[in-house]
Amino acid sequence: MSHITMLSIEELKNTKLKPLVEYCLEHRAPDPAFHAMMGHNIDLAEAAFKAWFTVFNTGSISHNLKEIMRVSLSRMASCNY
Repeated sequence: MSHITMLSIEELKNTKLKPLVEYCLEHRAPDPAFHAMMGHNIDLAEAAFKAWFTVFNTGSISHNLKEIMRVSLSRMASCNY
């Protein structure tokens, strides 16, 4: 049983995370659940998103390694990715 509640997208849009949440909704990555969980600590959510964005969108990591990371994270979360 989860001990952390998921915040609604509308709640998150009322914070400084709004542009990050809108980016995620538009690009479908990372999953909005990322912010729904992390949004309890706004600064942590913002820092984690910036790290995610840098890793996956700046081209500094090979595509193969990104796919390995995606699959590994999916398996850790028991997601059927």
